[in-house]
Amino acid sequence: MPGLVLAALLAASCLGLAACAAPHQGKIECPKLVQYTDPQLDAIQASLNKLPPDDALRAAMQDYEDMRDDTRVCQAMAKGG
Repeated sequence: MPGLVLAALLAASCLGLAACAAPHQGKIECPKLVQYTDPQLDAIQASLNKLPPDDALRAAMQDYEDMRDDTRVCQAMAKGG
């Protein structure tokens, strides 16, 4: 079940980042990042640690992390930084 939740988060992130690609009337619009608590991050990491090294979900979660980084860059650009 945790794998399904993580896959859903990944899918939602993919859809959200599409908004960053096209400025609207000269304004950059970026998706909002979901904020995770430290216990949530610990639980996510514990779940990932249980996966075999070659599990496809590991690659998907890396993609999700990369998209979150891209969102932070988008947000910085939107603020003029």
